Amino acid sequence: MPAIKDEAITLRRLDYSETSQVLVFLTREHGCRRLIAKGIKRGTKKHFATGIDLLERGQIMFVSKSQSDSSLGTLTEWRQLDAYLGLRDDLRRLYGGQYAAEITTAMSEEAEPDVGLFDALRELLEGLACGADPLPLLVGYQCAALRSAGLWPDLSRCIVCGRPAPAGRAGFFAVHQGGLACRDCEPGIVEKRKVSGATLDALREARLTPHTARDAFDLLNYAISHIIGRQPALARFLLTGT
Repeated sequence: MPAIKDEAITLRRLDYSETSQVLVFLTREHGCRRLIAKGIKRGTKKHFATGIDLLERGQIMFVSKSQSDSSLGTLTEWRQLDAYLGLRDDLRRLYGGQYAAEITTAMSEEAEPDVGLFDALRELLEGLACGADPLPLLVGYQCAALRSAGLWPDLSRCIVCGRPAPAGRAGFFAVHQGGLACRDCEPGIVEKRKVSGATLDALREARLTPHTARDAFDLLNYAISHIIGRQPALARFLLTGT
């Protein structure tokens, strides 16, 4: 099959041998791809090769091994565009980037492109590398990831009776139903979580304060945890600030 050229961000990496790596990329136009990079860590007398690191953006060329695009392909070329070195200056910002990579890998289908999600991840990494507060940026990316997966919750009404949710009023987030439940309907729902009116308004209007950013991140992480079947590994560090 012909080689495919695209822009990509590294989400995961596994050392396959002394000289090779298996990498998971989010590509801009060809979706999530799992590729083997043969000999990528092989150095020379004049050049020490370390392979491709996590959360790097680059230009790639790869060959897909099957028409279904689901098997492990081969990376044939890599040219680094941005290493986002500012992420390494602060542990919490690095955790933020790794959190985004983890949920992207877990929620993305192989070879299903979403240019908007790729651009959202690139903007997140650029913001974190420039020293921005992680939580507001991560809330924006959580929203993008949920929308990309078609799982954005309905925060405008009660998902049981259809009654509109007034601004400023607390509600009950029913994760398995995919939205809010009003006070009259929530007793019949087992898995639920109360959310303040301020947090709901902040999500509806995409206007976050430091306080609502933390609560919004916690709520959306709760939803994502149920979707992927586990708690993302770094979520608690981002919430505690350690």
